Amino acid sequence: MSFLKKLFGTTDAVEDARERAPEDEAPVGTAAVTVATTKTRTPTNLPSGWASPTTRDEGDTVVLEMQAPGLDPETLAVEPQGSKLHIRAGGQSADGHQKISLDESLSFPEGSDLSGVTTDYNGGRLVIRIPKSGLKHS
Repeated sequence: MSFLKKLFGTTDAVEDARERAPEDEAPVGTAAVTVATTKTRTPTNLPSGWASPTTRDEGDTVVLEMQAPGLDPETLAVEPQGSKLHIRAGGQSADGHQKISLDESLSFPEGSDLSGVTTDYNGGRLVIRIPKSGLKHS
């Protein structure tokens, strides 16, 4: 059970995506980046060099972090949309042969205010910080 599911009673989008994976044919180079626990999982559709996201609790902040080399920082957009957080970016694999497209929405409990979310992308590492004060408990 994921950290967010334990904390808020929400469904873990990574678990959902993995359950759907046999039914969905994701285009090559599309990465499903979503909330996961710190357990190591073997993703099926992440670009080379990418790792499954991890979450950690930093007191008043939930931190989502993952190795995601090849993203163009100019294309990175993390936008709150109601109780969802939409993450988009594009880029190229290290060898330049594979286009990377990141387009994922994270769902939080209804009534959550995600306007305080901050994002950092440096050295191929994507870090998203979500203030707990904006998260509504279900």
